[in-house]
Amino acid sequence: MSFSNNYSTYDNELVTKVFGSLSIDKKRLPSSSLTSVGVPSFVGEWILEHIVAGTGELNDGEKEKVRNFVDKAFPRKDDKEEIKFELTQGGIYTLIGLMQVRITLEKNSEQISEPIASIPVLNLTDCEISTDIVNRHRRLLRQGIWGKITLRYSPDMKGKFKVSVIDFAPFQCSAVDLKLYGELRSQFTTEKWRNLMFCSMGFNPEHPDYNHQAKTWILSRLLPLVEPNFHLIELAPKGTGKSFFYENINNKVSVVSGGKITPARLFIDGKTREVGLLGRYNVVVLDEVQSLTFDNPDEIIGPLKTYLANGSYNRGGYSDIASDCSLVLLANIELDEYQRPKNDYNLMANLPKFFSETAFLDRFAGILPGWEIPKFQKEMIANQIGLKMDFFGEVLFALRRDTRFQQYAETHTSFLSKVSIRHQQGIIKTASGFLKILYPHLDLTLQDYWNDCLKPACFLRQQIHSLLYNLDDEYKQYEKEIIVNAI
Repeated sequence: MSFSNNYSTYDNELVTKVFGSLSIDKKRLPSSSLTSVGVPSFVGEWILEHIVAGTGELNDGEKEKVRNFVDKAFPRKDDKEEIKFELTQGGIYTLIGLMQVRITLEKNSEQISEPIASIPVLNLTDCEISTDIVNRHRRLLRQGIWGKITLRYSPDMKGKFKVSVIDFAPFQCSAVDLKLYGELRSQFTTEKWRNLMFCSMGFNPEHPDYNHQAKTWILSRLLPLVEPNFHLIELAPKGTGKSFFYENINNKVSVVSGGKITPARLFIDGKTREVGLLGRYNVVVLDEVQSLTFDNPDEIIGPLKTYLANGSYNRGGYSDIASDCSLVLLANIELDEYQRPKNDYNLMANLPKFFSETAFLDRFAGILPGWEIPKFQKEMIANQIGLKMDFFGEVLFALRRDTRFQQYAETHTSFLSKVSIRHQQGIIKTASGFLKILYPHLDLTLQDYWNDCLKPACFLRQQIHSLLYNLDDEYKQYEKEIIVNAI
């Protein structure tokens, strides 16, 4: 697939003028010590703006200020017992971290269940927390929220001593105005907006190796965020930064790297009745898919195919659980001397066997050709003014609920070849996603729609169709090439 190579100088002044306090100099975070202590970008940028606001790389004084803050606010692994001891001595401890809340429904209990907070960094799983805090921050009940947590060790109503959360201040943007966002988009050319999206993801849009085509495929990683139930596969050699963005955008995204996947972890735990990843997150990313292991693949693939098809699943007799969670599979593949996949006939050949099942593959919207993305280097990290990661993430997820884009795609897309309904749905959904990313104001020409939305959407789905066509004669009833047109 060929794209034009239009280059433009990045306009820092325009981004600052239009977005103001919602923008940040992307050079700030890499020069801090925050990423080294496991702080995701969407939290790190928020902290920097409140401690050492400014532009350019941090100077020595600012670095020292951040280090002091980190030493006080971010507990190290070997600090846990010391912190617990301090709490038992009547002290109050404040830290920065992720907090989640769960509600345990006890059978035959005469008392109303109280919320229970967990703080993973301290390995605390049963902290008291008031319903007032939970009511103010309902996302604590889902993916949890990063913020400033204040703890105290005190007796509960039964006289038993427990760690209690007595205050909480979130570190994440919680509301966005999509109408205003669309109006702000109108002040940019499409190329300048594309570069802003690219920079906001954490990539340097002015790096010479990132041509128009590479940018399009990297921006495709946003599709599972802006579209509900958008399922995507990315195949690429090592070192292209496949998981970098997903790990840093928002904690509504869960990244699972290799290891063992169980039905309980993915769907629902039959013993604890705790809803799994697909029911709690907006996007679940399975990284290093080629190294995933499954005790019983049949217990995974059956419910997963059902979920990918209709957005709900059932396990162990529980009621159906509906979710709009998108599933992303990231896998490494080997390339030949021409930097093309070695096994072009079956791109999934080196993955666990069931990933090559056509009924499974057909449920994904597309395959992202990661072999067309250059390997990630230090110079490819964004160093311009971009959108703050917490704001950017919330905008992307807010766009999920806007149906105008799908309506536009359905109205302006014509299928000229015989294709299955899933092919049609996948292309429409993908084109809708590109519209949300590049044209949130919906002010575009048919040529814009074809070049920037429909053409790449068709390419991503064609990768799925070519696989199905090669692997199963049933799909030879359709034409080999998907042909669409913008109308």
